[in-house]
Amino acid sequence: MKAHFAPMSSVTLACAAALLLLAGCSSGGSGSGASPSSVAPTTPPPNTPAATPDTTPTAKVTEGVGNTVVAAGNAVSDIGKQIQAAQVPLLPDATRNALGGVVVNAGNTVGALGVGVRDGLGKMGAVTDPLGITVSSTGNVVQKAGVTVSSAGDLVSSLGTGQLAPLGAVTTPVGGLVNQVGGAVTMAGGKLGEALSTGPVAQVTGSVSKVIVPLTTQVTTVTQTVGGATGLGAPLDKLLATLGNSVASGGSLLTNAQAPLVSSLGGVVTEAGKTVAGTGVLVHGNGTGGNPLGGLLNNLPLGGIAGGSSSGTGTGTAGVLAPVTGLLAGVTGGASAGTGTAGALGPLAGLLAPVTGVLSGARNAAAGAASTTSSTPNTPALTNLLGGLAR
Repeated sequence: MKAHFAPMSSVTLACAAALLLLAGCSSGGSGSGASPSSVAPTTPPPNTPAATPDTTPTAKVTEGVGNTVVAAGNAVSDIGKQIQAAQVPLLPDATRNALGGVVVNAGNTVGALGVGVRDGLGKMGAVTDPLGITVSSTGNVVQKAGVTVSSAGDLVSSLGTGQLAPLGAVTTPVGGLVNQVGGAVTMAGGKLGEALSTGPVAQVTGSVSKVIVPLTTQVTTVTQTVGGATGLGAPLDKLLATLGNSVASGGSLLTNAQAPLVSSLGGVVTEAGKTVAGTGVLVHGNGTGGNPLGGLLNNLPLGGIAGGSSSGTGTGTAGVLAPVTGLLAGVTGGASAGTGTAGALGPLAGLLAPVTGVLSGARNAAAGAASTTSSTPNTPALTNLLGGLAR
């Protein structure tokens, strides 16, 4: 009986120990720490996208021009597809398809030109080298033109098929020759694009882009300032917006007309209307205060061409016009000095007198613009310019 009782007591003790251990874990868990349901889930911080630089007002208009050219290319290509789908009596199918292919590829060439303008100069202020992008896109345009020439070769070759098979002895070799020329043009376009996007050309376009962007910005500031000062900026902006939106609406009507050829032109009209509507930004915007003309002339890379001016602040402004005004002044001065050349240059002096007067006034205005102080924020460089021209 003892031998049977010992195993039972061991099992009992083991069960009791297990129950005590579970109870201890339960009480310890409730007394220290939080339950899993109360722990807030950890979420990674959101990835904030980098701010995209805004384009300049001039770039917005240029982008609209590029989009219009792209739409024109698409319209031409669409007409080519309609030619391929049309049924023309007495015209072999191969010839019809080849003719449509020429038109389609021609439209692609036009579209490539528009893409280069849109993605390059149309992105001034948002890309580092907008001029370089537009210039290097010339290679792509040449490539597309080469493909168009090759398709023209296919068209010539197709003239010797079907009912026109007797012409094949002439059209086939001629078409093959045109096709080879197109292939050479395509290859040259690829090399041209590479050459224009690297090396010295890229360095030049990069340097020029650094001048173009601030230059166009300052020019827009001037035109906006003039628009604000004359009170014509806002109404002209509204007029252009109304006119452009009306043209764009007309383009949408053409597109929805579903008429051959006409519907293809709807996109061109729409994009042209959008471009016109956005042109008002050039005369109406934030171009108020400051001295935009002085900043514009100071940003020109030709500031020191004449060796500076008589004042310390006008080195980069009046110097730009100094060579022209000096040359013309020398001509007119010599003509009025009573020397032997006076008689010969007398008529020329009278003819150039208005020009020299305007240039001299502009030079004086530029020198005055550079010395404009902050005490006259509401009298921009336009006052100095008009004052100089009136002298």
